[in-house]
Amino acid sequence: MKSEIRIYQILRPLGWIYGALTGIRNLLYDRHILKSVSPDIPVINIGNITVGGTGKTPHTEYTASILKDFYRIAVLSRGYGRHTKGFFMSDNRSDSGLIGDEPMQIKRRFPDLDVAVCEDRVIGINRLVELCHPKAVILDDAYQHRKVTPSLNILLVNWHRNILNDAMLPAGRLRESARGRDRAHIIIVSKCPDGLTGQAMDEMAAALRTNPSQQVYFTTLEYGNLYPLYGSDISDDIPTGSVLAVTGIASPSLMEAELKRRGNQVSLMTFPDHHRFSRKDIGNMAKKLMSLGPDSFIVTTTKDASRLYDLDIDTELRSRIYVLPVGVRFLRDGDAFDRTVKGHVESFGK
Repeated sequence: MKSEIRIYQILRPLGWIYGALTGIRNLLYDRHILKSVSPDIPVINIGNITVGGTGKTPHTEYTASILKDFYRIAVLSRGYGRHTKGFFMSDNRSDSGLIGDEPMQIKRRFPDLDVAVCEDRVIGINRLVELCHPKAVILDDAYQHRKVTPSLNILLVNWHRNILNDAMLPAGRLRESARGRDRAHIIIVSKCPDGLTGQAMDEMAAALRTNPSQQVYFTTLEYGNLYPLYGSDISDDIPTGSVLAVTGIASPSLMEAELKRRGNQVSLMTFPDHHRFSRKDIGNMAKKLMSLGPDSFIVTTTKDASRLYDLDIDTELRSRIYVLPVGVRFLRDGDAFDRTVKGHVESFGK
């Protein structure tokens, strides 16, 4: 504990420097000294001001799901971890190496959705408009990409890591000061405990809100039924042996807790966020699985599944890999969020 405090004290001055630099950058955008583009179509940004772990992709998927049956919607991401550069439009032949794991996850869930990647969101939006003519574009993780001014800015805050109590990188996880929440039209507190009281939500909303017009919502992760990675349908024939949970995500603890809640004996094999699995990794998974017994099986996340799917894995191991899908559920006022997002797209420019 003392060593952690000592490290924090050493890193905190670096955080002040980082905070000053990001603060100057934001000020230049706020004063319009640095240019920011406001596209002619609705642009809904879903992002955070911390390093990882807020559930951006499930919230992007949720937002796409409430719009896609009414309008042509496109999703634009940076495509972190991909091997390509510049603008790249996904199709049914794309894999995570071409577009990144999170865009691949979205494309697999919504095959008819226009999903593209581009480091420069201005270029990406213009190309999507040219190629697809979407009614609206959803930006996945572009809160700090201030070259674009979203028409609807949604900020995610992890309940378990309140930005108001966090520190700037590298001492903490903030990518910019908590004052950056001023730019949000909507704040979603994610990964909340399922039994969170209304009073706790009200208190958190009051602390986060910087102006009366900001809407604050609360969501929790909701896990679905396991399905085989190399199968087309949810299976009723789920193994009952020990589980090897394989993850390359920022926060694997909630997945581990969910598997234990379901009665599984769980062993964790964790990798860094966005980890590109190697042949050696696959071999280590197979060895670990054998050590857990003949009835054991692997469970991974939908994000990791996007990177595992196209690898050269032998038939026996393939048959023992399952995916635990995750979505989001609003603890209250979910209908109000849906109406706000739909109404924003419908009334844009009127």
